[in-house]
Amino acid sequence: MSQNSKPAARSAGSSPLLGIELRDLSIFLSIVENGSMSVAARRLGLTQSAVSQAVASMEAALGVKLFDREMRPLGLTPSGVVLKERAAALLRDAREAVAAVREPGQAALPHLHLAMLDTVASAIGPHLVTKLRAMAVHWSLWSGLSASHAEALLARKVDVIITADADALNEAADLERHDILSEPHLLVLPSRYTGPAGDLAELARAMDFIRFSARSHTGRQIEQHLRRLRIEPPVRLEFDTADALLAMVANGIGWTLATPLCILQGAQHLPLLRCLPMPRPMLFRNVTTVARRGELGDVPARIAAASRAIFNDMCLPQIEAIAPGTSAVIGLGRAP
Repeated sequence: MSQNSKPAARSAGSSPLLGIELRDLSIFLSIVENGSMSVAARRLGLTQSAVSQAVASMEAALGVKLFDREMRPLGLTPSGVVLKERAAALLRDAREAVAAVREPGQAALPHLHLAMLDTVASAIGPHLVTKLRAMAVHWSLWSGLSASHAEALLARKVDVIITADADALNEAADLERHDILSEPHLLVLPSRYTGPAGDLAELARAMDFIRFSARSHTGRQIEQHLRRLRIEPPVRLEFDTADALLAMVANGIGWTLATPLCILQGAQHLPLLRCLPMPRPMLFRNVTTVARRGELGDVPARIAAASRAIFNDMCLPQIEAIAPGTSAVIGLGRAP
């Protein structure tokens, strides 16, 4: 076959579309978006070989070349351009068809992969599974830092995430979002501290500030807020988990800023803590459910609604007891 020859045509009556999987279309769009098979493989959590094989399979099924491999970054052939324009619509239609099939009978999903913040998992996780257990035959729950959850959702390793960093996914296409709550950061002090608490700059001069790790969205958000206020406490102590951070405060080592859900995670330290409203301007953390649009019917919306109900019924009374008046500034959606 000469260099310019096309792949052999398929036999009459065969349908090239039957040889293309929706997964392959998703891989194709990721390559187009990233301009590289290796980058697409990394973003999707696949080997480069698997990505190359998916492209070869599509080209064989269609009987055309989709990519100009001599271009850098990787370029599309005219046929590739046509597929790019149609692939997103094909995937969307397929997802909507799946949702339409599932919704009439509300059939249980065979498997639901859900990732959520540590603080959300400890506060409402067990109650959420209990409330929605019939939604899926097999549940798989991950917890940890928001950044890894966003990557897992884009790589299709999880179906739904509950995150405090939904903004990190603003540029990703075909995602749906359902707000759960907006919670204020509170000022957390050792119970025996009797000094001034109305000025964060003065407080930072009096005691060590104990940080959430900069690897977490919450840690970065707090640092940005303090810099806007021109408060830059020395970096001496930082922790990944709310429990460890609150233990330091309880032992009189310093003070911190933490949201109600973070404080509930370290509830065993509460007898040695004072939780006060944060001096203005206040800082809020938004907790949101994010999923790929149209793939799970109303499941993401139901998860968000159940999470809100559990928070209101079970967490809010505890928070109000810890820091009276806090419930008045907790709301759904973005910070007021």
